[in-house]
Amino acid sequence: MRKLTEKDVTFTLRVEYETLPVRGNVMASEDSAFDKECEDEILKRLDSGDVWAWAWVEVTATYTLPDGEEFHGCASLGGCSCENEKDFCQPGGYYDDMKHEALDDLQRTIENEITRGKWLVKVFNG
Repeated sequence: MRKLTEKDVTFTLRVEYETLPVRGNVMASEDSAFDKECEDEILKRLDSGDVWAWAWVEVTATYTLPDGEEFHGCASLGGCSCENEKDFCQPGGYYDDMKHEALDDLQRTIENEITRGKWLVKVFNG
């Protein structure tokens, strides 16, 4: 099977509030006052409804066959604190890495389905 490229798929981005506690998981700077300051800022943003303050993010790559059947590959990142979606999607950042991971996952998913199909044909056809 040929390798899929970004041009072959549709990417979607999903962001949700992270369930991992903010305290103790934001920084490890060895400066507890600075760490607390960062945590306080994130908690303040969360209190105002800013999902990007402390987010769980998933990128999904979707490939659609001509008959409409879809295959998906995903990558996710938790404990993410960004200014906003635009900040998260900056070129060369997390979003680009996650698109590559999702595309690789999609490629594996399709290759596994092909292998499984060949195995099923062998089993049922003897």
